[in-house]
Amino acid sequence: MHFPLSPEDRTLNMTPWFHRGGLYSGGPNPVLYVGAESVALRHFDAATVLDWVQEHGLTFLIGAPTNLGLLAEQQAARPRDLSSLRGIVTMGAPLEREACLRYQELLTARIFNGYGTTEAFWNTFLRPSDLPDHAGSAGRACTDDDVAVVRIYDDRPAAPDDHVAHDGSEIGEVIVRSAKSGYAYVNQPAEEESRFRDGWLYIGDLATWDEDEYVTIVGRKDDMIISGGENVHPVQVEEILNELDGVADSAVVGLPDPQWGQLVVAYVVRAPGADEIGAAELDAHCRAHPMLAAYKRPRAYRFVDELPMTATGKKIHYQLRAQAPADAEAGALERP
Repeated sequence: MHFPLSPEDRTLNMTPWFHRGGLYSGGPNPVLYVGAESVALRHFDAATVLDWVQEHGLTFLIGAPTNLGLLAEQQAARPRDLSSLRGIVTMGAPLEREACLRYQELLTARIFNGYGTTEAFWNTFLRPSDLPDHAGSAGRACTDDDVAVVRIYDDRPAAPDDHVAHDGSEIGEVIVRSAKSGYAYVNQPAEEESRFRDGWLYIGDLATWDEDEYVTIVGRKDDMIISGGENVHPVQVEEILNELDGVADSAVVGLPDPQWGQLVVAYVVRAPGADEIGAAELDAHCRAHPMLAAYKRPRAYRFVDELPMTATGKKIHYQLRAQAPADAEAGALERP
């Protein structure tokens, strides 16, 4: 139902098999079910994956956006023949618009993007026919799912039909209803009550949706920054920072501040050979960007070699959020 896997396919899943995405998103379970081939790696290596596409005629690659970023770097440095690919399927972390378009250019035009949760697997899906117009979104509801974006209240959860506007602008919480969803947490009654309501799973992700119900993820409720009473969603700021040449990746968190409540702080990984990029260049880029309000602009930066990530490529914001006060006290944050 999600992408056209057939007995003639030969897939390589770059996601660890202890994740649902590793087992089911073009991993061994559906591949063996349809009678196709599954190629396995002991550990991920981008150069090896691209070499094997060329040598073994792989038809599908499956992995997190982090994997795709490393593949794109390798392909740009040493191009291989990737004409056998029928598609690349990604999941596990938001796929930014500029990154999606770059992967289309360097790897394959057929990018598939699945979004969902461990509790309910894929809930929305973005297909090649949705590109490039909807690049950056997580697609629309899957065949076996109902998906909605509901309003957020301080004192209560929204009802399942209390939707935000279909305008691609108003931000709310993603909820899903699916036959394949879990319905409880073992020995976690409080968590269960907060997440499972009226047959719906309240995911905790923040998103917008447009008039055609394409969902765009902007962050986690737990990661939201409140600066001067305004909500700042890290994913929106990170995507704009990552558009700048010389930035490989970034993570945005809130630093406690007595005046503003929180200051927006960015941890940035420079691209290879971009050692000249500093806080001043990043600040100028943010000030000039038409899609970034002034209050969302980072007020301090720290340049790091890598960001903390989960095995599926999600940024671990809470680690950096806990680290930021110590970095500020040590003078490790660079102000523009």
